[in-house]
Amino acid sequence: MERIEGSGASQLVQLIRAIGYNSEITFELATVTSAPPQLKIKVDHMNVELEKDDLIVAQSLTKHMRKVNLKSEGGTKISAKNPLPPGTPPLSFDPQCSFTGQGVITFGGLSLTSADQTIEEAELEFTDELKKDDRVIVVGMNEGQTYIILDRVVMY
Repeated sequence: MERIEGSGASQLVQLIRAIGYNSEITFELATVTSAPPQLKIKVDHMNVELEKDDLIVAQSLTKHMRKVNLKSEGGTKISAKNPLPPGTPPLSFDPQCSFTGQGVITFGGLSLTSADQTIEEAELEFTDELKKDDRVIVVGMNEGQTYIILDRVVMY
């Protein structure tokens, strides 16, 4: 690299011009043309579709499982309802009773209000993977040989 001359500001501008531009990495917008598992996208300025072999996808855009801990203190309301078959009497449990051991309890509804709750080591399944016509932001690398799909994008 040549010696940079001029004022401090001028030297900074020259330095940015010399090393700040990276033509090997580009940010682009694209559209999903085929959903996984046969994922394809079309980058806005290109006439061809890129297939899954050309793509790396951020995990948050795939169907995947994650382990989580959930904790709530007071004010939480959880309810679930499952219609009982006709003729089944409704179940009523004494709030002071407890159940131990193993078995199956069939119920028509469950409601917990204003209770402290902790769920540890639960598995949370994310199912919102890429869909046809989703708009995505991609990074082109290796002179356009590989693209990384970073995230969905929206425009207002």
